[in-house]
Amino acid sequence: MHLRDNRFTKITFLMIVALTIAGCGGSLLTYKGNKVTQRDLMVLLKDGNQQGVWKTNELAITYQYQMTPETLNFTGNTKLVGGFALGFRRITRLSVYLLFLDNQGIVLDNVLIYSLGSHHATDGIPMDFENTIPIPAGARTISFAYEGVLDGVNDIGFSPFKR
Repeated sequence: MHLRDNRFTKITFLMIVALTIAGCGGSLLTYKGNKVTQRDLMVLLKDGNQQGVWKTNELAITYQYQMTPETLNFTGNTKLVGGFALGFRRITRLSVYLLFLDNQGIVLDNVLIYSLGSHHATDGIPMDFENTIPIPAGARTISFAYEGVLDGVNDIGFSPFKR
């Protein structure tokens, strides 16, 4: 009986691990190797303190960064814009990625900078982020990508490789 209980425990544990990984699919997403086709959504990395706003018709990312030779101290916030800010009561899930690009617009690395589980959009929960991120060798520009679900059924998402 002890051997059977041990096997059941292992199988249960493996199922929990598999479901956890499947539930975190957004955080495991990689854009490495993709080429950015929308140059107007690429931001040139510059030394010193920089700030800006990156915006689509669904989401605005207001950011500030300080670049050192090896790291990017990256802070800011994200918010729904336009009809998305008013038309949905619940953000079921939202993941925002910072993309590091080379001179050709190829993604060298992507980093999850913001992740949100379920909350009411009217709660006023700040969607702030603060990260210190290693800069990959050859990175010259940055861009963003995001994916999420509003009200449990409405997918939103954007990456600068698609039009």
